[in-house]
Amino acid sequence: MKTRRLSWAIAMVLGAGSASPAAAQTLEERVRWFEHIEIGGLIEVEGVYVDPDEGSSESDLVLATFELGIAAQVTDWVEAVASLLYEQDETDLEVDLAMITLANPEISPVFFSAGQFYMPFGAYETNLVSDPLTLDIGETRETAVQLGFVHQGFNGSVYAFNGDNKVNGDDRIGSWGANLAFAQEREELAWSLGTGYISDLGESDSVQERVADNRAARQLEIAELRPEEAERFSLDPTERTGGWTANLAVVYRDFALIAEYLSATDRFDPDSLSFKDKGALPAAWNIELGYSFEIFGKASVAAVAYQGTRDAVNLELPETRWALGWSIGLFDNTALSFEYASDTDYSTGNGGTGNNANSLVAQLAVEF
Repeated sequence: MKTRRLSWAIAMVLGAGSASPAAAQTLEERVRWFEHIEIGGLIEVEGVYVDPDEGSSESDLVLATFELGIAAQVTDWVEAVASLLYEQDETDLEVDLAMITLANPEISPVFFSAGQFYMPFGAYETNLVSDPLTLDIGETRETAVQLGFVHQGFNGSVYAFNGDNKVNGDDRIGSWGANLAFAQEREELAWSLGTGYISDLGESDSVQERVADNRAARQLEIAELRPEEAERFSLDPTERTGGWTANLAVVYRDFALIAEYLSATDRFDPDSLSFKDKGALPAAWNIELGYSFEIFGKASVAAVAYQGTRDAVNLELPETRWALGWSIGLFDNTALSFEYASDTDYSTGNGGTGNNANSLVAQLAVEF
């Protein structure tokens, strides 16, 4: 039976047999399924030298990023996107994105998305190798639903998700956010302005992990001093702390300006995230200027950035950072980039070391 089924399938593909025109057309559509699918990827290999604020210097070669994505335009209204991500010493191979979007901009400006994706909270744009400090505080990936629109330069959305924090023991869809942006492009000038709000900044990838560690450590401290109270101490936060962000990007001729600010709306519970013996009010900003030019006939961009944070020593982030970078396109979709960064830690009185840290990165990246 297995051989017969295989022979029948081969005959159908070759046009043999007595298949009806309708059946043959359906089969042809199925055989050409690949025309509706796009596959792409990214590989970034880095050579890194780090002189930290404490300890001896280090150097390494790392596979900084391997990403493989697939997008399928199932119908005029339905698109499916999924990607895998691996970052050496940072992220095991995992499903990074998996989402379904219902949209048809030729008919309606409204779209709906569902799945695992990054919340539209923050822009995090940069011409440098390393991510801006704003991303280290705000980037949030969850399984969520999103309802939004794109119309005449405006775009915005609202979204909701059930995060990892079970506030007061509630396991429900209790976190949400909204964003709004406007973009315009003219002959020599393009610019965009955006803002966003999230009801629980503690759900961001880095903050959530730190909050979980802090509350577990606090429970152990209580258990040593007052064992009877340890069982009543919640490992999950007892409240939600919102966050807001604003970003601006301007490109004029060969110059590009990026500015972004991100902050919590209120102080965290000290047991979740503290700064100087009280609840932290973390914030971060990035100001970056880039210049595009050609060298040896190759597209190139140089950038300098000043970044900083507030109340973020508990997140192991520097108080300020200066970064300088240069990138050149060696071949199509192939770039070689260099970056130098100098970090200044928080002072000893604010829980840091007060020292400087320096790093140098060379990156070879290929998109396909």
